[in-house]
Amino acid sequence: MIINILLQKLNSSALHWNLQELNSNLHNIIDKICICYAAIAESTGVKLHSAKGLEKFKEKIGKDVSLFMAFSREKAENAQKREFVTIQPKESLSTLSKAKVTITNYLGGQYFLTVDEIMLTHDKVSLIEGKHSKNSILPSKGDIKDGLLKMILYCNLLEVTVNGLQIQSQAVLCLTSSKLKGGINSSNSKEEIASFFQENNFSESQKILIEKVIDEANQNKFIVKIQFSA
Repeated sequence: MIINILLQKLNSSALHWNLQELNSNLHNIIDKICICYAAIAESTGVKLHSAKGLEKFKEKIGKDVSLFMAFSREKAENAQKREFVTIQPKESLSTLSKAKVTITNYLGGQYFLTVDEIMLTHDKVSLIEGKHSKNSILPSKGDIKDGLLKMILYCNLLEVTVNGLQIQSQAVLCLTSSKLKGGINSSNSKEEIASFFQENNFSESQKILIEKVIDEANQNKFIVKIQFSA
């Protein structure tokens, strides 16, 4: 399934920053890298990869920035295709509905991502980012932070189309573990959440972490699910 998205207009853009860096800094950085490569090879006696590839890269950018943009876009699309057919160890999916997500900003720049799962109804698509742990009752803090970054992105979508049809979207962060009993989500009451904590012997630090994640979800209008998954 192909999901196309128009990102809300922000005060700055990756495109502006990238173009500025390409025009002002990147060539000098590449020259310094080549010099450092040569110095490392000489001081260690270790033969490194040839710097010819970097020189060609610099030459390509110098001729036409648009060629570099097309080159980068092609690499991003290829990465999206690889991720689309890969199930990661830290994903425990209830469906196999991984989808390609193409985000377009207001300048026409495109970002090629994948979403772990989708749930599609006649009027809404849920974009589900999944983080899983087999050995702990929660995924790592790093994985949870990564999931929250995706939620920030998916909560700022202006227009979403699925297979060419415009539709509403809902961002969902799903934290799963094979060690958990039962499950909760960010719409549960404080009493239900406290009971879940007690049943699963959450530590104080784990309680505080999940309470902060749930608070973030309620403030930014995305959903958090914490539940058992094999």
